[in-house]
Amino acid sequence: MSKSVCIIGAGLSGLTCAMKLAKKGYNVTVLEEMTYAGGLLATTRIGKESLELLPHHLRKTDKYLLSLVKSLGLDTSVEWSDSRWHGKAAHKKVGYFKGGFARLINGLMQEITDNGGRILLSTTASDISQIRRDDGSIAYKTECVLSNSSRYEEISDYVIFTGSCRTFVNISHSLPISIDDRDSLMNVTYRSQFTIMLSLKRVGTEVYYQEFDDQPFAKIVNHSNVFGQREYGGSIVYLVGYTDVTDPLWIASDSKIMDSYFNAFRKLYPGIRKADVKGWRLTKTRYAQSEKYPGTDLHNPCTGLYVCASGIARFGTNETPLNRMERVIELASRICDEINARSSVQHDKSEIITPLIKDSEHAEDSLYGQNR
Repeated sequence: MSKSVCIIGAGLSGLTCAMKLAKKGYNVTVLEEMTYAGGLLATTRIGKESLELLPHHLRKTDKYLLSLVKSLGLDTSVEWSDSRWHGKAAHKKVGYFKGGFARLINGLMQEITDNGGRILLSTTASDISQIRRDDGSIAYKTECVLSNSSRYEEISDYVIFTGSCRTFVNISHSLPISIDDRDSLMNVTYRSQFTIMLSLKRVGTEVYYQEFDDQPFAKIVNHSNVFGQREYGGSIVYLVGYTDVTDPLWIASDSKIMDSYFNAFRKLYPGIRKADVKGWRLTKTRYAQSEKYPGTDLHNPCTGLYVCASGIARFGTNETPLNRMERVIELASRICDEINARSSVQHDKSEIITPLIKDSEHAEDSLYGQNR
């Protein structure tokens, strides 16, 4: 019988793992605490278009990500454009999907469900533990809380966790993970992020990407300068800043944060006025970017359990972490290869593990959708 995999998180890395393993014949279930999939690639409707709440683009050097895009048949949907980067010696080619990155997320979800996988939204994983089946084999039990406060359990041969390292440690107390690895995972610290997406009547510069160290925000991404206004109904500009959750601004009202960012933006571009703002939206990201990589490899803290997070995509290096899609896709591919290799070894040894999956009202008629 096929092995079962429980994947916690329906962001890009979780959906990538789910798609790859579902196509290999695994019984895949994805658990997502939000009412929607996408994670850091979550989108909203702006005008007649889908647009990411956080700025994203493709790079020509994104080997693993572009391979994933091609496997989904979406490579012809990518448009490549020249972009000007402030302070950079040359222009860069950056890519974007016709219809936005929603094309990528929807394509992954479709492949997962077409291959028998399930995506359960509004399902928050609260605890991961090990259990022993009747045949003596070891399995994982992931306990969840649903939006109506009821409980749900998922039993699986493997677990892949795709959230922050600290969240993982908090829900895996009973697992046989070494103290050193637990401490190392807890020491993966993160910067929090504010992102204000502006829809403007005009733009202040032709530059696509700018970085700052003397402004409330850390960078400006002029999305429409490269990818056009499409049908957004205005020019899209992202103001992105990093902060600590102890900063009073973190708990300030959205309007106060907007005033702080927009006033600084206007000083850089005095020609932009409040009357030029057609709309705006603030997104707060608690675990946005890790501050340094761990000293050791932490992606497989115990047998059959994996952590797929950008904060541990590298190890043993002083390299500054960058929250790029390419790195988590590379790690996701590595994890799937390791699961396949382990399953093949177990099969060769005639080790038969029968997944204990109980029917539940939680398994809705729809293969993915918000739990009622």
